[in-house]
Order: sequence, then structure tokens, then C-alpha cells
Amino acid sequence: MLTRRLIPTLLLRQGRLVKGVRYGDHRDAGNPPSITRAHAAQDADEVLLVDIDASRNGSAPNFIAFAKVAEECTMPLTLGGGLTSFDLAQQAMQTGADKLAFTGPALDNPALLDQVARRFGAQAVVLGLDVTQDETGTYYLYDHRTGAIVSNRTPIAWAQEAVARGAGEIRLMAVHREGTRLGFDLDLYRMIADAVSVPIILEGGAGTLDHLDAALTAGVDALGLGTMLVFSDNNIVKLRQYLLGCGHGLRR
Repeated sequence: MLTRRLIPTLLLRQGRLVKGVRYGDHRDAGNPPSITRAHAAQDADEVLLVDIDASRNGSAPNFIAFAKVAEECTMPLTLGGGLTSFDLAQQAMQTGADKLAFTGPALDNPALLDQVARRFGAQAVVLGLDVTQDETGTYYLYDHRTGAIVSNRTPIAWAQEAVARGAGEIRLMAVHREGTRLGFDLDLYRMIADAVSVPIILEGGAGTLDHLDAALTAGVDALGLGTMLVFSDNNIVKLRQYLLGCGHGLRR
């Protein structure tokens, strides 16, 4: 039986966690170490923490906040946001990361993926693939730093290039679904899954237990969960029990 993963995704802004809708309208979502401690107690499979201030401001990540989260993290930890150089990536690993997530910095400097994969292995490199959809149903790469589509690459071509450069996993965010609770974009998942052979963390749109069941039934390797864990009465324990009852094999 295949094992799937449930991954809380935490967005860091000015030392606090936030959650929004379609990468905007952020609301406070708690204290990073406290929330991480709660997820650890509930046996989350992994935790993903992204410093969105660093990404948008072009600054170095908040390594102090990273270190405090790492101290509470008894499960694998992925750190991202503002990792624009190999030196910053190496510092994030030294801070306690098991894996590193690259979104905007990889678009700007694809060779960074090669460098990090050579040093730490492909299993430590996660490509952040932000994708949005227009009214015609066409998918585009999205640059969260500018709020604009990326015109010189397609989602499929960029995913394939990143994997060829050493990305061992993809965090696939459907920006048009993020925070909406309308359900995952499984068409987008299938499009990328058909193009690459690495595991995919699907994120954006989880709102009900049925949405999780549908995604795992479709073959998704891991679910990135934000709003559903923050602004509802759901938690990892409840989600795990439901999905095990549906017959899905989970990592723990």
C-alpha cells in the first residue's frame, strides 16, 4: 500500500504565522514554535515553513524564527523563502532543515537547484511551483513576488527543467484555489504528474474531508494544508483518522 503524507504549510511574516487567500488578505495564524509543537504532538508527517517576507522583500530569511521552529520539530522540516544563494541554503540546512524549498529564487537562478542538489542530494530539494489559471482554463506560472504571470516558461517546461537540475520533489500550489476551500485542482495535479516522475505535494483549496479523500484517490503523494488546519475545527489527528477510514495508507 502506498503511503501518503499530510504536511502543514506555515507562512512566516514579521515573526508570526499568517494565512491568506490567493496569496493576499493575510490574517494572523499564530506563533510559529507553538503551532509547530502542536503539529508535532499530532504526528504531522512533515512541516513546511516559508518566510514570505524574505521572498517579497528580497531579504535574507528570518533564521532566528527558523531555528525556533526547528527546535520544536520532531518530524522532517522544509524551510523556504529568500534562499537566493547557496550560502543561504547551506545556512538553512545548518539551522535544522531536512529539505529546502525554492520558488522565486529558482526562477531567477535555475543553477541554484543544481548546486544544492549536488551538495545535499535531490531528496533535499523541493521546487515550489506556483501556478494560476485564467478564465479560459489556461495554466500559467505565477510569480508571487510581483503578482504577475511568468511569460517565458510554462508550468510543465519549468517542472521538467527543475527536476532535470536536481529537484527531488515539487510543491505544487494552485494559486487560484489557495485559501478558497473550494477543493484541490486535480486537473493541474494530473498535468504536472504526467510530466515528471518525482513526488508532488499538492496545495491550494482544501476545505472539506472529501477534498482530501478525492486528492489521495487521484494519486497525490502529499497534501499541503494551511487554511483547513488554521481556520476550522480540523487537526491532523482528525484528518488522519478520516483518511485511514477511507482506506488510504498514510506514512505513520
